[in-house]
Amino acid sequence: MEICTAGSLDMKFILDLYQEAFPKEERKPFSLIERKAAMGEMEILLLREEGRRVGLAITALSERIVLLDYFAVAKDCRGGGFGSEALQMLKALYDDRQFFLEIERTDDEDAPNRDERIRRKHFYLRSGMLETGIHIDLFGVGMELLAAKPGLTFDDCETLYRELLGPMYHNVVKLL
Repeated sequence: MEICTAGSLDMKFILDLYQEAFPKEERKPFSLIERKAAMGEMEILLLREEGRRVGLAITALSERIVLLDYFAVAKDCRGGGFGSEALQMLKALYDDRQFFLEIERTDDEDAPNRDERIRRKHFYLRSGMLETGIHIDLFGVGMELLAAKPGLTFDDCETLYRELLGPMYHNVVKLL
């Protein structure tokens, strides 16, 4: 497995997977991601196995922390261990900073995709991510934060969200 910065020839694969893997309401405009990547505030990463494109990781960067904003493995590659291996490599890549991600809360018994949420959380916990006890409302969706190391604080996350989202931050991120 290799993780590298996505090049121009990879962008069709990245964009297609991004649109297939994430519901429209959860996707940022891809032009914003590309602009932030050009500014060094985000990274668009390609997951590759023996030359084959197998997934994507899009990260938001701050001085002390890194948010795994989007992470997906191509449909025909799921279940092959690529996600677990890539997550370990991402944690190692950003070992000098606190690495975290957001997942939909699993305690909503009425959520239509509750089983999927629980499976996703178990995947991350099996892969060594830790529960932080931090819950946020992000664009009206209840999320919980998981971290690679103990010690993640909402203040650290708030700094990154403020940098990533700019002035609209106060309207879209709330600590629960």
